[in-house]
Amino acid sequence: MSDPVVVWLMIAGLAAIAAVTAGLHERVGTSMLLPVGIVAVLQPLNGIRPVRETAVGDLALLALALVCVPLLPRLRMPPQVLAVFTGVALLTVGGFLGTMADGSWDETGAMLRFLIGAPLVMVVISVLAPPPRIAAFLAVMYSVGAAISSLGAMAGRTNPYFERAMGFSEHQMHLALAAMFGSVVAVGLFVTARAPWARIAAALLFVICAYGGLLTGSRSALLGTVAALGYLALLGRWPAIRAALGLGLVGVVGLAVALPFMPQGSTIFRLLGRGELTGHVDLSNADHIQKARDAIEEIGRHPWTGLGFDQGLDAHNLLLESANVGGVLGVLGFLTIWGTVGALLVRQLVFGVRREHALRASVLAALVGYFVLGMLENIIWDRHLWFFITVALFALAPTRADEGDPGHDEAPADESAGASLKVTSRDQEKSLSP
Repeated sequence: MSDPVVVWLMIAGLAAIAAVTAGLHERVGTSMLLPVGIVAVLQPLNGIRPVRETAVGDLALLALALVCVPLLPRLRMPPQVLAVFTGVALLTVGGFLGTMADGSWDETGAMLRFLIGAPLVMVVISVLAPPPRIAAFLAVMYSVGAAISSLGAMAGRTNPYFERAMGFSEHQMHLALAAMFGSVVAVGLFVTARAPWARIAAALLFVICAYGGLLTGSRSALLGTVAALGYLALLGRWPAIRAALGLGLVGVVGLAVALPFMPQGSTIFRLLGRGELTGHVDLSNADHIQKARDAIEEIGRHPWTGLGFDQGLDAHNLLLESANVGGVLGVLGFLTIWGTVGALLVRQLVFGVRREHALRASVLAALVGYFVLGMLENIIWDRHLWFFITVALFALAPTRADEGDPGHDEAPADESAGASLKVTSRDQEKSLSP
């Protein structure tokens, strides 16, 4: 893609950030909303690498981490964040032990990528301690980044051999994951929004992200998107289920109309086994199955320690990768992470949430899609992924069972934490504590 196209797409994305920020500034009242929102929007754009192999989103995270260093003594994690962080820590320790047992210290790149991608990102966001509404805003900004990457995919940034789009992401699966998150968040934003312009923006965000996801050719991302949207439909009870069925039928018709204009490597062609690239699909299926078998054999040879970060991340399955990376500790970490997320999802579904909290509920619901995708892909450590996961945990929506608990929805901010993002009323000072 030509440089002017890249520049104009970036300008459009930043303009969208500024517009949304201006609209929300009166409601959430923080002067740091724009810079942290920019950090969020840059996360899915990990294919833009201005400094050697360093993505622009990584540079933004580094700047944010440096700001947070003096505030580390005031680090506090809500219970749901702490539980998932504990799982990440278990997986990390298991990976170290596996690396020691396998003697693969020469392969430190994967280890550092995991350490930076999961624990460090969680710590940085926890130091910021975004209140739920601001965390939901950051999820929307992440989705804007996914839409920018999707626009890049539509403009022709593809893998020419496989005809699978990657947009401004490092790989087509990174775009698929980000576009899936963006599609689900867009639905929550549409349901929550009252103003017509906000609903139009949410609908546009959904269309761009959904189409960008289809251009990646990822079948697992499509399954994940359907699973996450199905969860949201159940959360909305019968009215939402009926609406989802109707819109799903419209979507199928739309895909049938768009199919002749889509590339051979798109998700629909790969899912139906049609087109000139069917052989690539067969090879991909066989490769996934073989890697899963290899992982099971390796786990059988190293059940207690695993093989560490380098050799254990090829299984294309979250559970097998966790076991192969860290042995018993890796499995415990996996169970802790997804046991926590699963409990939050079940509680949200059982008690229900009000419509005004649909956006926050959708951020957590998007993790359903990642779980489905992760059972078929090897995306476990990436920084933009853990940025979204942590934001989802901070954006946790109150259920109807929480009504009457005035402290549940918006926890009081720590006034001494200089960089903590806080929500203030219109009569209070609308700024971040210096």
